[in-house]
Amino acid sequence: MSYLINENFNINVGFAVSSTDVLNAVKDTNDFLKTLPEILYKSIDFKTTGAAIGAIFCDKLAINIEGASVNPIEKGHPDIIPTSGLNASEETLRNYDGGLEIKGTIGNIKKGANLRAGQKRITELTGITWQAHHREVKHLMGFVWDFNDEYEGFHFPIIVGVFYFDKLEMSDWGEVSGTTGRNTKVSGMRKSGKEKMGKGWILLLNDDEYLKKLRTYLSIIQIQD
Repeated sequence: MSYLINENFNINVGFAVSSTDVLNAVKDTNDFLKTLPEILYKSIDFKTTGAAIGAIFCDKLAINIEGASVNPIEKGHPDIIPTSGLNASEETLRNYDGGLEIKGTIGNIKKGANLRAGQKRITELTGITWQAHHREVKHLMGFVWDFNDEYEGFHFPIIVGVFYFDKLEMSDWGEVSGTTGRNTKVSGMRKSGKEKMGKGWILLLNDDEYLKKLRTYLSIIQIQD
């Protein structure tokens, strides 16, 4: 499979990140995901699968970048920090100044589609929404994934698009839900935030069906294919 690449993407967040770094990490992540057994994907929910993909992608990206390391604490923010910060206190690592926050989404599908693990979702996709536990996320690398890589009838998950924007505002995130009871607090990205992420596309799966949906739901216009 191939990707369209925004070769102009280069940022420095305490370490330098290029589109080549992201592409290599995506390929390494996709390859690793194929080594896991089908039964694992069939046994866990999409939220857990997405979290696993995010963790693997963070690890592969940090390995590809000089001076970058995965945040060593479970609830650390951001997900990847400069290696020089590894010895910081837990309190500091919970809100480290610098680094790269990464979030993934499988997107929303038509009601009643009832798709299972190992089945492509792109045809039934109706939207793309990243979520956060609060509305203060300003710098985000967001990826979209789907069950796409077919082997003997089962589609293994792959990353189909990666985006970055560093000037998100509180108004780009919806009100936080799940603030009562045992529900997890979560805020969904609003249309304004999605449009910003779309402007910051880094790579996109070079497939007409995916390109059409990503263009539509993230308002991407600067693609030459």
